[in-house]
Amino acid sequence: MIQEIIILSNTGIPLFNHTLDGNFNEKYDYRLIASYFDQICRFTKYRFSESLVTLKLNKSEFYFYTHPEKLCHLIVKVDDKNTRKKSIDRLAQEIFDKFIAKFKRYLIDFNGNINIFKSFSNDLEEVLKSKGIRSLLSNFL
Repeated sequence: MIQEIIILSNTGIPLFNHTLDGNFNEKYDYRLIASYFDQICRFTKYRFSESLVTLKLNKSEFYFYTHPEKLCHLIVKVDDKNTRKKSIDRLAQEIFDKFIAKFKRYLIDFNGNINIFKSFSNDLEEVLKSKGIRSLLSNFL
């Protein structure tokens, strides 16, 4: 089940976070974990000339995606039960398509202001509803 979606700029700046499992903690700072993931991705790229695709923890799994134009990065956190990679891949592509369509000019000329990206929650909810993910989640909450 998808728990969280994080989008980073191409330089690793956390732009957007959306929690889906209803366990939002106000003290949780997604920017800290996003920066950590950015460093892991950079390490694997420069040390091993490879891209980080998946990171598995005891209860969670993280899928990493880079937009084809390298405008941003997407991290999808799932609990590792009943999750199909192909479904996550398709969802990631749709999220990229919506995000880039809405914010491409801001990503190209990024000035450090992340407030503009907050409005993407509504677009993301539409994507999740169209895929039946939001209704599926409500059955588990």
